[in-house]
Amino acid sequence: MPFGVLAGACAPVLLALATALALAVALSFPGPTNAATMTFGSPLSVPATADTANDLGYAGSNVALPGSVFHIPHDGADTALWNEQQAAGSPTAPSGGQVTSVRLEGCARSNGPAPLTQIHFQALAPLPGGGARVGLTSQAFDIPVCGSGGASGSTVTSYEPSDLCVSAGDYVDFNDEGGFVGATDGLPPYPAGVPYMVIGSVSHSTMDSFIDNNGVGNGATFSPSETSNHDGFAANAGEELMLQATLATGPDASADCPGGTRGLQPPHPTFPALSIPTPQLDGMNAYGVVGVAIYCHAAAGCPGTVTLRLRTHRDPTGVWLGAATFTLPAHRTGHVNVHLSALARRMVRRAGRGLSMQATVSASPADTPDEQAAIAVHGATR
Repeated sequence: MPFGVLAGACAPVLLALATALALAVALSFPGPTNAATMTFGSPLSVPATADTANDLGYAGSNVALPGSVFHIPHDGADTALWNEQQAAGSPTAPSGGQVTSVRLEGCARSNGPAPLTQIHFQALAPLPGGGARVGLTSQAFDIPVCGSGGASGSTVTSYEPSDLCVSAGDYVDFNDEGGFVGATDGLPPYPAGVPYMVIGSVSHSTMDSFIDNNGVGNGATFSPSETSNHDGFAANAGEELMLQATLATGPDASADCPGGTRGLQPPHPTFPALSIPTPQLDGMNAYGVVGVAIYCHAAAGCPGTVTLRLRTHRDPTGVWLGAATFTLPAHRTGHVNVHLSALARRMVRRAGRGLSMQATVSASPADTPDEQAAIAVHGATR
């Protein structure tokens, strides 16, 4: 079969294959979207295997017991954890907005008595030189207890904080109340607080922590200079808080948050107080005066200024031809007399059928936009 016949016979098949290929490419590379939500924080790529009681970077202290020594890693007091650096993803909010949900991986370990499960999330503003300051604290939530209902270090729980606003560059932390329980018979069950297993082992990540009894609330400062063997600031290299935040912006964020517009009424349109009826052909009298028709929309009358200019290629702002101030009655069209410049008078007389000018009216005071329109001015009648 000749090639031309073969190509003609295969054309429908080739067209179908090309269409299918184009569709597949389009589906593989979807177009841009205008989504107003995004995530930041940990990608939750590993399970939580470390906890807040035993795996933070404090030296702790030893308590001598008869025949033994009991080591307490740190105070069992209020604690804040946040990712200062992540191997993947960003630990900080990419823009201002509202944190509408938090996904936390892990659970609270039990040392016998039921552990305290109440936790919070906080918006932290980074400080120059390191550390952070607490801006806002969420309402209380409950973390699952390890082993209860199958909860483990791989369990991801979603929380929805209300009114947790952040600015661009803020962290979102995990905040607990320690959970220390004193000894009743023997050693205390939670000497360093409840072991909240919410930390993963991730190379090249650094998680910061701050411990202070009643010292991690709104307005508290977590300074790297506040350190001790049992509380204060600590940088925990190779660890990552398993927390991921969803950030809403624009219309998806509360108007109380930076950049949020949800619930705001659209601004009322601003209408001009003055307008220039068109088309408009005005005559210049023998004294070089032209009456420009202007309409007043305002109920209280319209004071303002009208300026006439000639647009040229050399001067985009236009050559000044004349101007006048006026006050017009409400809801009426008035004729404002403008005394034209000598140049304007000569140009009008030469133009014959009419010289095109740009008229600009400005209200006084300038609380509405200027209005512009083209008018034509013809020569004086004798």
